[in-house]
Amino acid sequence: MILNQNDSSDVPLYIQLYNYYKSLISSGTLKAESKLPSIRRCANERMISRTTVEAAYLQLAAEGYITSRPGSGFYVNDLNYMDIQRPSPMQVTKSKFQHKVLYDFATSAVDYKSFNFDLWSRYMKSALRNGERLLSYGDPQGEYDLRVVLSKYVAERRGVICTPEQIVVGAGIQSLLQILCSLTGLRSPVAFAGGSFKHARAVFYDRGFNTLNYGNITNDLSNFHKDKIKIIYTSPSHTTPWGDVMPMQTRLELLSFAKANDCLIIEDDYDSEFRYYSRPVPSLQGLDGGEKVIYMGTFSKLLLPSLRISFMVLSKELTNVYANRGKIYNQTASKTDQIALCQFIRDGHLLRQIKKARKLYMVKSQQLCIAIDKVFGDKAKALPGSGGFLIQLEVKSKLSSKELEKRGKDVGVLVSSFDYGEEGQYPRLLLSCSGVSEDNFEKALILLKDEFFKE
Repeated sequence: MILNQNDSSDVPLYIQLYNYYKSLISSGTLKAESKLPSIRRCANERMISRTTVEAAYLQLAAEGYITSRPGSGFYVNDLNYMDIQRPSPMQVTKSKFQHKVLYDFATSAVDYKSFNFDLWSRYMKSALRNGERLLSYGDPQGEYDLRVVLSKYVAERRGVICTPEQIVVGAGIQSLLQILCSLTGLRSPVAFAGGSFKHARAVFYDRGFNTLNYGNITNDLSNFHKDKIKIIYTSPSHTTPWGDVMPMQTRLELLSFAKANDCLIIEDDYDSEFRYYSRPVPSLQGLDGGEKVIYMGTFSKLLLPSLRISFMVLSKELTNVYANRGKIYNQTASKTDQIALCQFIRDGHLLRQIKKARKLYMVKSQQLCIAIDKVFGDKAKALPGSGGFLIQLEVKSKLSSKELEKRGKDVGVLVSSFDYGEEGQYPRLLLSCSGVSEDNFEKALILLKDEFFKE
């Protein structure tokens, strides 16, 4: 071994010597009970000072690689290195074909034009000036002033009946559901109706709940009776991906079932503000008065997906349970974001944001339908919804929706397949208008058409 004695070297000489012997011992080249050269001999052979050698040996001894035996020298310890199975580097399996995404109609991205970043940055800067307030941990339940603002907002906009004490703020619906699972105890089984709600279902499944998946809720709740359902997870204002709503008679039947069977209803009110041709439907919680319904809301699509602030309105019963047990959960949402959002709503910007985003996405959904008709002609049909961001694309093809989805991916256009559930119908795909620019609609659709109908 040649030591680098250049003064510009970043590694001290004793560390270089230490690493050299450590490597020999670790690899098994120096066996147990092997004797290292004496300090004097090692220093002479390598033309370094004895102090340097002694420092290296003492470091090896301190870490258990060697042992000093008075009057005899330094000996290698028996570390059983050869008995240890060293894992090989993890091999990441790569797909045979790497697809480059050109246009993404499948994810829940938002349009850059829908949000005023300059305005939001001013509120964030203002929040950061709350020096003393930011020196402490946030309220586990959420900043109180934000909860006051939220209680007024959901009362005015969604007809939710609540107090700030019933609201719990968190970073996303899943984090709030973790808390809710602990508050309810193991009330099982849980019915997921009107959508897959895969992220919510995963939380309940992982916590030991029996979960069952149903289609859209009708006035016939006999299956709920038969399965002895104790929690129902649904979205009355968005029963289908394209924005259908739950009829009033069905809502009343559902509330009647919950009251008679001591069942909780979780109302996931995602995207409720995005109704293009009618006013948002009042919440189920407002009809119930907060007795059996837990209301869930989020700002991910209305503002930014990266702004991880969601909230739930607990039922009256669970509000009392939370008062005793909920404080053990740390707040997961940024305190700075909460302060900024509170003032943002107070100053009326959230209502302006709703109007701006709703208008933008309504126009984009119309433009996507026009582009579909222009590109596909009689080979496909656009089926717009009454709200939300998704357009149904019915393709006159013998292929399944899964096969069409794969073909789209092959040419870099992501779409979502779904089971329409009716025999004899053409396959349908779901296309989100939010994450693709209007200028690229026709380019993406031409790629899809050519791939769908190639020989």
